[in-house]
Amino acid sequence: MYKIHSMYGFCLYFKIVFCKIQYMTPEDLLSQKPIDYSTMYIDMDSFFASVEQYYNPSLRHQPVAVVTGKSMGASVIAASYIAKEHGIHTGIKVREAIRLCPSLQITCGNPSLYRRVHNQIMSILHDTICQIKAKGIDEAYLKVPTYARSRSQVFALSKAIKASIYNLYNEHINCSIGIASNIWLAKMAASHKKPNGLVCITGIDLPKFYKELRLTDLTGIGHRMERQFYDSGIITPSDLYSATWRLLSDRFGVNGQKWYLRLRGYEVDQLLDIERKSLGHQVTITDINSYSLAKITTYCIKISEVLGYRLRNNGLYARGINMDLVFVNGLRFNYNLKKLPLFNTNNIIIGYSKALLKKLDNFTEIKRISITLTELTSVYQLSLLPEPLVDSSISKALDDLENRYHSKVVLSAKSLFEKSFALDRIGFATDEIRKSSKHQNYSNIG
Repeated sequence: MYKIHSMYGFCLYFKIVFCKIQYMTPEDLLSQKPIDYSTMYIDMDSFFASVEQYYNPSLRHQPVAVVTGKSMGASVIAASYIAKEHGIHTGIKVREAIRLCPSLQITCGNPSLYRRVHNQIMSILHDTICQIKAKGIDEAYLKVPTYARSRSQVFALSKAIKASIYNLYNEHINCSIGIASNIWLAKMAASHKKPNGLVCITGIDLPKFYKELRLTDLTGIGHRMERQFYDSGIITPSDLYSATWRLLSDRFGVNGQKWYLRLRGYEVDQLLDIERKSLGHQVTITDINSYSLAKITTYCIKISEVLGYRLRNNGLYARGINMDLVFVNGLRFNYNLKKLPLFNTNNIIIGYSKALLKKLDNFTEIKRISITLTELTSVYQLSLLPEPLVDSSISKALDDLENRYHSKVVLSAKSLFEKSFALDRIGFATDEIRKSSKHQNYSNIG
């Protein structure tokens, strides 16, 4: 190192070093570089509609839409590829979907079947050499061990996964697989040639790949963010890829820095296992006279049963419960109970729900009911009070029946007042993700 003989020389040296650091990019500073073939992404093709067609042969080779309810105002939450060819997409109303495709087959869906297939798919993935993490009921990513990160090995693994799925469901349920250096790019690759696609993107492929896309084709960029990029002179994915670290950092902060890294294959999206603190279920009421306390009580009972099943299915206990009611007139009611003895049985949850409901002073028409169990723990502490053994046994027996038949074959007498409606919905992915995603520890996974 050169010896600095004067204050002027020191200042000049400091300025040169400071400028070098100031204009360094992540490529200069980060030790973990993008590694081709290190990440795979599994994305099931039209998952809900495909499962419906598999279990109901009469729906095969037909335009199918899975919807939120039995009304013309309900929304489509999934469509088969034949239905998509008619312009039917997620979020469209049933009446509009039928106008576009009069022969459309409508089904309200069966979440228990989707869970069953999800668990079977995850079982296939867990039999591989990879580290697995579910990203949704129909998506998962795989981190490939260092010794298998070659094009031939990863393609062989992808084809083996596809073959295992085919052996279970024949051609009726398929997946698309993307291969890249990070989760985001692998997901983009999986979406690139659906259905039943297999696409690999390496570092060399990136400039050409981005030229084929629009900004809103990039996962995570909606119309609002697109406008923000436009204001900075970024019109295409190629512009975003070519933008400097300094520009993206100055204009968009941490989010801009993540986009700089993400587009170049650096891993910034890996999910972390976060300990669950609460578990809730919400119902918007549209089909009953919601000023009837008896009917609202029935809803609370059914919500409590759903929460009890989910609580036990995750091996958890709760110490608190919160009830939130939104009224048609805009008013809101919120009460909670805390520091309770540990509980996870249906009857105890129902009892606490009823106790909270009794706190209502004035009862008017209700729009939405939400019940949340709080202060969750997986560790059960023995109590000096008598244990509700009968209640626990009944809850366990009901769980066993539901798991065996994938639906509620036995209803509580308390909830028979409005037995025509069901609370099992499509929005259930979180529990299944936590249960089916296990992180194996591989010392050689980079």
